[in-house]
Amino acid sequence: MADGWTVPGFTHERELGDGAAGRVVLAVDDMTSTKVAIRYLAGALRADEAFMARFRASSRTLSQLEDPNVADLYDFIEAPDGAAVVMQYVDGVALRRVLAAQGPTGPLAALSMLGGTLLGLAAAHALDVVHGAVRPSAILIDGDGNASLTDFGTAASGTEAQLAPAYAAPELWDGAPATTATDLYAAAAVFFECLTGHPPFAGRNMARLHREAAIPVEEVPGPLRELIGQGLAKDPEQRPKSAADFLGALEEAAVSAYGPSWEAQGRGRLTELSVQAAQQPEPPKSKPSRSSGRHQVIATGEGPPRASRGRRLVGGVAALAVVAAIAGGVVYLNSSDGDATPPTPSPAQSSTPQPSLPPGGVAPAPLAARITQATGQAPGARFVYRRTGCCGAPAAAQGSFDLVQGAEPSYSMTMSGSGKVRKRAQAVVVGDRVFLRAGKKWRPAAGGRGYPALAEQVRRGSSVSAVTTLLNAAASLSESGGIYRGEAPVAKLSQAPGPGALYAEMAGATGVQEISFALKLDGSGRPAKLWLRAGPAKGRNQIITTSYSGWGRKAIKAPR
Repeated sequence: MADGWTVPGFTHERELGDGAAGRVVLAVDDMTSTKVAIRYLAGALRADEAFMARFRASSRTLSQLEDPNVADLYDFIEAPDGAAVVMQYVDGVALRRVLAAQGPTGPLAALSMLGGTLLGLAAAHALDVVHGAVRPSAILIDGDGNASLTDFGTAASGTEAQLAPAYAAPELWDGAPATTATDLYAAAAVFFECLTGHPPFAGRNMARLHREAAIPVEEVPGPLRELIGQGLAKDPEQRPKSAADFLGALEEAAVSAYGPSWEAQGRGRLTELSVQAAQQPEPPKSKPSRSSGRHQVIATGEGPPRASRGRRLVGGVAALAVVAAIAGGVVYLNSSDGDATPPTPSPAQSSTPQPSLPPGGVAPAPLAARITQATGQAPGARFVYRRTGCCGAPAAAQGSFDLVQGAEPSYSMTMSGSGKVRKRAQAVVVGDRVFLRAGKKWRPAAGGRGYPALAEQVRRGSSVSAVTTLLNAAASLSESGGIYRGEAPVAKLSQAPGPGALYAEMAGATGVQEISFALKLDGSGRPAKLWLRAGPAKGRNQIITTSYSGWGRKAIKAPR
């Protein structure tokens, strides 16, 4: 609460955290019975007109952001007696509590945490929203091991270093504004703490340490030292250029060091740690401090699991049905917003011989049909694409796409490759036309080489048809921990229009006969992550990874 004022229409249950940005409480929407987290902004922030102007603008933008790695912002409410943010209630624990209870997480869980954090940052940065103070208390781990970011923009300009000193980039100590580069530095510092049990720098003069002290890369496992070195570079120009670039480097290092199943193993370990932390007594609350970096937790110690994300609440925050069951002192929350996939019906009994399942025991065709149906209901998404390996493969892109019935999907993206297309370029792809941004204008690009070819490569490798083509051609398919894994022969893949040409090109470059792939779906049956490889795990190979979020109509049109 702020000065006794409370957001009307909600009943408070208990306090979740307190700090320089204000108090956070767990509340229930009186109309829908939905649990939410409400942050009441501190009086000092409300009195700062410059902060409030920025926060209003970022709140409007964040309210439109729906990403599994960002806690939903439902509403920002201002009144004469106070101001408050109504947010998604994440059933889980803050990473700060996990580290306090368990110590170092181990490399796989740390990589999983960093991957989720970078996905959340990529989604926010794509909307020009900077977090400003990434720290363990702003990263929430739910019962499925998913890392979600919260607390965007709650530091007044110029106070970011004091709010989270252990994770503040050198330029913040010099008075520079928070940027995407400072967010990546902070994410790397949190990653370091997950690996070692302590932040990279600690001492009385944090500003000097961040500016001048050598990066302690020798304290982390060898395969991960380059990630730490890049992320904690003193010069922001030496850090990864974007969250997507950092994520690509992470995945490349993780696959090389720990194999293609690293993510499932890491999420599993992170789930175990969060559950164990939730079962331990909550540490006593410390007095709020602008320099502690530990001021807010929008979570509980009540454990797993959290299901699909709510959309909006009625009357300013969308309807979300919550079903709670209490067993062994652990609260289980399940939500339904009409967007979830209904249970798969049991196959009807028939005397007709049924087709045999491929090795692995999962039938590819029904899964492909489920994806087609689910994506048809939400025909578009944001994506982060990365292609690495030999033979001129490196490419990266991020943006959004819109599925077009009876035609190729339309794309709006920022992309870069190697050689003559190394420089990042903005592109819009509609039908068979590619438009490139030149200054403030868009120009149609002619020819099938250079950036037009790169744009088509991204479209072929990241489209929904790339996923369903793999499944329909799969010679084997298995499922474990929500991850589908399989292999598809190139001879069959190459016959498919669109992505078939890309798969044939990858196979030709690496000399393989099969493409290996792994797929994760969200709660509604739409792709969340696609990973595929042509060639061995180590050696001459090409790897494509694509992450998807924010499914819904994107309405991409050709620029004028």
